[in-house]
Amino acid sequence: MKYLLAIGMAASAAWASAAWASGAGGASAEVPPEAGAVTNEVVRVTAAPLPKYRVGSTDSGTLVELPPERSPFTVDTFTEDFIRERNATDLDQLLSLQPGIYQGGKTVMARQAGTYTIRGFSGSEVLLGGVPLTGGVATFLDPTLLERVDIVKGPVGGAYGSQMGSMEDLMGAGGTVILQPKRPLFGEDFREVLLRGSYSRASGTRLKFAADVNQTVAEERLAVRLPLAYEWREPGWAPSGAGHGTTVSAAPSLTFRLLDRLEVGLDLFYQYSNQPAYQGVRTLYGKPYGSGWDDTYTRPGDRMRFMTFGGTFRADGDVTDWLTLRTRVSFFQSENRYDYRGPYSNVGFDPASEDYRYEWAAGDRLYRTFYAGQDAILKFDTWGVEHQFLVGVSTTVKEIGGWSGFASSGRSGSVNEGNYLETIKATGYSDTRQQKVGLNVQELAEWHGLSLIAGLRADWHDSVHHVHEWTFSPRLGLSYDVLEQGWAILFANVSLTDTPNFNYKRWPGNTGDAPSDYLDSTWRAVQKEAGLRLNPIGSLWLGATVFRIDQSNAPIAMTDDFSGEGYYVDDGKTYSQGFEFSASGDLTDNWSLYLAYAYIDYYDKTNGRRFDRFPPHAVSFWTSYKAPWFYDAVFGFGGRWRDAWMMTFRGGPAGDDQVAKRLLTFDASLDFPVTERVTLSLALRNIFDSRGIESARNLQAFANEGRTLELSIRGRF
Repeated sequence: MKYLLAIGMAASAAWASAAWASGAGGASAEVPPEAGAVTNEVVRVTAAPLPKYRVGSTDSGTLVELPPERSPFTVDTFTEDFIRERNATDLDQLLSLQPGIYQGGKTVMARQAGTYTIRGFSGSEVLLGGVPLTGGVATFLDPTLLERVDIVKGPVGGAYGSQMGSMEDLMGAGGTVILQPKRPLFGEDFREVLLRGSYSRASGTRLKFAADVNQTVAEERLAVRLPLAYEWREPGWAPSGAGHGTTVSAAPSLTFRLLDRLEVGLDLFYQYSNQPAYQGVRTLYGKPYGSGWDDTYTRPGDRMRFMTFGGTFRADGDVTDWLTLRTRVSFFQSENRYDYRGPYSNVGFDPASEDYRYEWAAGDRLYRTFYAGQDAILKFDTWGVEHQFLVGVSTTVKEIGGWSGFASSGRSGSVNEGNYLETIKATGYSDTRQQKVGLNVQELAEWHGLSLIAGLRADWHDSVHHVHEWTFSPRLGLSYDVLEQGWAILFANVSLTDTPNFNYKRWPGNTGDAPSDYLDSTWRAVQKEAGLRLNPIGSLWLGATVFRIDQSNAPIAMTDDFSGEGYYVDDGKTYSQGFEFSASGDLTDNWSLYLAYAYIDYYDKTNGRRFDRFPPHAVSFWTSYKAPWFYDAVFGFGGRWRDAWMMTFRGGPAGDDQVAKRLLTFDASLDFPVTERVTLSLALRNIFDSRGIESARNLQAFANEGRTLELSIRGRF
């Protein structure tokens, strides 16, 4: 906590200087605001509408604002319009619309819950407004609360540091997901309400109420926004007597303009969910074995409950024409309780036996994340070259406490769950803490059509076992506007993420009492990427990129020949290479398009095996058209296709009989404006009722949703 205090004191001193400089420097209404400064003027666009599926600029991946087409790195964005039209139930379902990103089981009960696989590497955690969340809550986060979602591709250690999600997994080799919450808007007061109902014979019934209120007060010095959502759900697979599920979410936010160029704000977050427990079904050769797609092993009393709350204090402003400060201090806490029965998650069950195994698990875990960060961005010119030089310092503390455990048994046998529950409460308790402190240095230089980013992030890590390690993550990126006309841009980058191999036993038979009992090396992921972006028409941008990520020094599980005890060595080597294509923006004033394709080739160099650990090919598209000849109604149509892939166990193929077959689905929607303020929407998801494996945790397969009919009414006042 001393590092949090030190950064907090530094931030306070910086902002005290900022207030003095703004006052002494005469930052008043008489001074014309510089480009990018925050002013009280309300700008209203009356020409062609802004692109619905693109953002004008973002700092995701670059740490400073840049138009996405000029970024040397790949950042894919789901805008607020896209999120609204696709109407995903939760973040996990929304991210399934992005090819090349996958989640290992839609559950908060998995070890890597809430983390995602990007470009073939797992363990990428989710950031909320640039700061880390905790406890796997992102899996079920309601997208109604979000302004947009940015997916940063490739090793991100040079921007955000070595990732710390689960304390026992490799993090951050493929990228990260950054959730941008809805924040207050100045110059516009509105109240938006939504009532939606959906029904699926397979997935059950859902009812949802959502509201979004924005209000400006105090002579436009203070703006407040309150997005909230309530969902009632009765799953189609739930056993008789299981009861329904409910989820309540809210993300209040306020922004206060201390001075014309200086804002402070507070972003809060709360989510509570109480649902029937679900851990997938067993499959064989890509089909359910011994059940249907929407059956369950759980009993009526099996539940999963989690509650997350917290928030982020932020301060942003231009202290002078050449200095911008950015401060973040956050705290999040999640409590996760579960009690469930599900299919056996390990390999080795005999499908020919009537006594195949299942597992029972229970737990009560508490997660806390503390974060504090201070960035300073210096802007200056030298001989026609524009510079933005960033220096940042941050610290993250993650704590996990509580108990958890599981047992397995055959159908004819049984686990004495009452006795076992008392046993795991006594023996399955753990209390861990991990911290990192990072220093970040980055330079953005722009000259004519050339943009260059060079940066280095250094992190000091302290693990729960008191193993200390320094990591260094550099990166270099270049983009070039070929004709300086803003329609053809080449880009390339090379980046490295360095992360400690903490919490892996070095020797069999160790007691775990000494730091030398655990690996103290680091694994490394190096990416090489190059691509081209084109703007052929309107605001539509096309992008194509090739990449390769090499990972080395990863822990490999070993077994001692004499004792049979497990331990780890850091000899793991893998690589992932591929190609991505995207198209997003407006073809005309009334026609928008989103299209993405991803190819991934994964190779395990350690064991000399190439297999489809994830779908090697995936496509997703959505297009919407506003018909001026039909009362300005908006028609939407889209679909996605995933190639077949191998289910895995501990990173390797689970067997030739454990596959996920190809999956193709189509969706359609109609938004009809009843009045200027009220819109009626009708949608049909998965039109042809295609069923298959959506994601999997070991051998616990989670099915996609069946054909679903949706009806909603939205009003804005």
